[in-house]
Amino acid sequence: MSIATALALSWFLVGMQVSLMRSLRWGKAVRAEGPKAHLEKAGTSSMGGVAFTLAATLVYLLTPDDGLRSVWLLAMGYGLLGLADDLGGLWGRPLKAREKLPLQFMMAAVFAAYALREVSYTPYPALDFVLIVLAVVGAANALNFTDGLDGLAATVSVVLLLPFSHTILAQSFIGALLGFLWHNAPKAKIFMGDAGSQLLGALIAGVFILEGKLWYLPLAAIVPVLEVLSVVVQVVYFRRTGRRILKMSPLHHHFELSGWEEPKIVFRFAVLTALATALAAGLWGGV
Repeated sequence: MSIATALALSWFLVGMQVSLMRSLRWGKAVRAEGPKAHLEKAGTSSMGGVAFTLAATLVYLLTPDDGLRSVWLLAMGYGLLGLADDLGGLWGRPLKAREKLPLQFMMAAVFAAYALREVSYTPYPALDFVLIVLAVVGAANALNFTDGLDGLAATVSVVLLLPFSHTILAQSFIGALLGFLWHNAPKAKIFMGDAGSQLLGALIAGVFILEGKLWYLPLAAIVPVLEVLSVVVQVVYFRRTGRRILKMSPLHHHFELSGWEEPKIVFRFAVLTALATALAAGLWGGV
């Protein structure tokens, strides 16, 4: 019922947001240096993460506590930071990395201090603290890099949350993301924006951490990991050689420029995520 309720509510709220954004003429600006096929997406409504998060939150907070309230609070913090970045982008002043990263690390540190009372991964609490902080910040930015094609970040996130569908938090966001995907499927009527992608990255990392599955996160989240690595490799290789090893980064843009159609990339990345998540769940003895 949590999934169904969140899905219906999200479908309604995201649809309302699409209409509101169009009436306000608040559309997404598309980078000129990106794939040329994306230029036609200019003006598409953004910040859909606000609507699906509201839907998931309403469902989640009206149900009994599942022990993951701290993860929800962490996700809300990252979502608000992402929203500030989205609004800044609309007004021509998106947040810079040096402005976002300190806040990301601060929120992750507060969460890590709480998480250490619930879980431990090494004999050394200080090392656990560092691991948790890096996992949260890394996951939030990795999902942000992944959010570049219609339906990609949302689909990957749904798959990553499926092993934790016994929790109300995961159920609420799975349903909300499915409702969002109705409007985000190609051609998307609305993008999730940083308000959604940063929130989802922190949420997924937080769930893995408090459920005792942190070591399996890099395997399950293979697509976001590859997206981040593609950016790092591209930058390092270009600075050393003056050439690009990929046609464009993040990785999904490389495949776009290699001739793969956008829905095909989304579908195949979702299949890869499903395979990696199933393998991770099998290794930990999950579903």
